Amino acid sequence: MKEEVLRLASDNETVVRSWHYSGTPRAVVAGIHGFAEHSGRYNHFGEFLAERGFDLYMYDLRGHGLSRSERGYVDSFNDFIHDTVSFIEYVKKRSGASRVFLFGHSMGGLIAVNVAAILGDDLEGLITSGAALEVRTTLAQGLLLSILGSVSPKKRIRLPIATECLTSDESVVRRYIEDPLVFKDPTVKLLVEFGRAVQEAWRKVDAIRCPALILHGEGDCLVPASASRNLYERLRVPDKTLVVYKGMRHEILNEPEWTRVAGDIVEWLNRHLI
Repeated sequence: MKEEVLRLASDNETVVRSWHYSGTPRAVVAGIHGFAEHSGRYNHFGEFLAERGFDLYMYDLRGHGLSRSERGYVDSFNDFIHDTVSFIEYVKKRSGASRVFLFGHSMGGLIAVNVAAILGDDLEGLITSGAALEVRTTLAQGLLLSILGSVSPKKRIRLPIATECLTSDESVVRRYIEDPLVFKDPTVKLLVEFGRAVQEAWRKVDAIRCPALILHGEGDCLVPASASRNLYERLRVPDKTLVVYKGMRHEILNEPEWTRVAGDIVEWLNRHLI
């Protein structure tokens, strides 16, 4: 794994981690991690892809990981989208690839859907894992967050970590809890923007033009599998695939059987290089 500091064209200074095939890569993947985590948690996935002929680039989202911006805060969800568009341009220049595949997990999947709608045919393909396209909050909770977001946007909320929803691998859960780069107290503003972005994404789905691989765990109790099923149904592209893994939780790439998921991704990538 390589790690370097990068200032994106969107003016976000952050860290980029990359995994490289020993020769000329078959293709390049740009990845986006999820809410309250960072790109360093994907080392095993990056090594898996690199061993099979692919390069993977991931960056720490604004307010996350080693990003130089305020932890757990974002002015607007559009900042994530603009950052990712800038990041993809960086990946193209750095790798020499004319087009890349875009991968996103959870909130990263939500960002990826928005970005894919913007970039259209400029993407080789879209891959989502547990894309956070449904948010389970009551009307009262949503109203309260909206009010707080206007009055006190940087107020922090101590969220209980629903680790039982992440993965059945207890060692992964333990590392997540102890990880100093994983914040446990997001700002109200980030939560409000997250909710708004979900609604916005559904208005943009029709604009996606690239092939899509939609993945989800059937046992996901953070983001219901219905989110990915609905995404699959709404996509207008003829080349789309949905896989829902029985018994797997939210972080399908961190389950004990994660190589099955990663293998499905590699198989799909190879099919789309022909």
